[in-house]
Amino acid sequence: MKKEAITLLGTGDLLIDREKPETMFQHVAGVLRSADIAFANSEQTYAEGGYLIRGHGTNSESRILPVVQSAGFDLISLANNHTLDWGKEVLLDTLAKMKQAGLPYVGAGKNIAEARQPVVLERKGTSVGFLAFSSVHPQGYEAGKDEPGLSPIRVWTIYEQTDYQPGTPPRIVTIPYKEDVAAMVEDIRKLKARVDVVVVSMHWGQHIIPRIIPMYCFEVGHAAIDAGADLVLGTHTHICKGIEMYQGKAIFYSTGNFAAEIGPSQRAHPSGKFAHSLVEKYGIKPDPECPTYNLSRESRSTFIVKATIEDGKIKRLSYIPCFVNKYSEPEIVTRDNPLGQEVFHYIQDISKSEKLPVQFAWEGDEVLILPAGS
Repeated sequence: MKKEAITLLGTGDLLIDREKPETMFQHVAGVLRSADIAFANSEQTYAEGGYLIRGHGTNSESRILPVVQSAGFDLISLANNHTLDWGKEVLLDTLAKMKQAGLPYVGAGKNIAEARQPVVLERKGTSVGFLAFSSVHPQGYEAGKDEPGLSPIRVWTIYEQTDYQPGTPPRIVTIPYKEDVAAMVEDIRKLKARVDVVVVSMHWGQHIIPRIIPMYCFEVGHAAIDAGADLVLGTHTHICKGIEMYQGKAIFYSTGNFAAEIGPSQRAHPSGKFAHSLVEKYGIKPDPECPTYNLSRESRSTFIVKATIEDGKIKRLSYIPCFVNKYSEPEIVTRDNPLGQEVFHYIQDISKSEKLPVQFAWEGDEVLILPAGS
């Protein structure tokens, strides 16, 4: 019996820090709520207390959680470099609050077994399973046998001299831990055996800098698809990166920012100054139009991933172009809007510049994502 089509939406990072948090999604909530499943990565926890354990901690307040839920999100990844910013107790309190609210989380837990546990959602007879991992987090954020934290894919970095002359630029080699990749592959295979579609969220990549995709991302992304993943959604970099069609399936190397800001709570903390220092370190010129955004204009181009799943398979894949307005809020931009064309050409350009096999085409106000040569 043929299964009815369902719609899955995925977005980039969420980080809300404002007096009226419900205003963050005022331009996109209608679309998010229309989906059968909507997914995002949360760059913050949802509990008070604890202690800031590093310089770049993000805002954590329980009042944000109902806003994320009411915006239309059905599950959240917590596998990222902010999972333990405020300590283990705040993470455990966040997990408890999310369970109480009925909002599933993936990629973090009270121990490594829970952090590796998938979330399976069933809609109209179709089952979709989710896993989440992080490669970009401080040492010690990984969950242990009896320790809360995230599900990791750790990475070695080697700077290889490519010229006999001292001081010449090195080749940066990044190699994922074999045992972590093996654990991911095992998790994906087990999940694929019990669901129709597997979605893997990866917190990875080189943040803030345009275009560049570290080599480990290709190895890990390809391994995920080879193991049975149907869609890989990358997060973390705060700027969109290219899209690759591999074995007929899409790897988003970064979905960029979606609803993220540096608000009053962060500005009052050392973390706000740390964010500014990062921008200076990488030579980024913040867009003066967005005082709470602190990033370049390029990073304001973003999108909502849209997968139409029919008869247990992704039959159509597209993105809905969005642009971050001057208040750090995502807005949907259409084909006849110059900003819509700006997003289209930017995503096309950053994919082409990294030689990723993919093709894009407008269909109405959405952009189809197709294998190269289609």
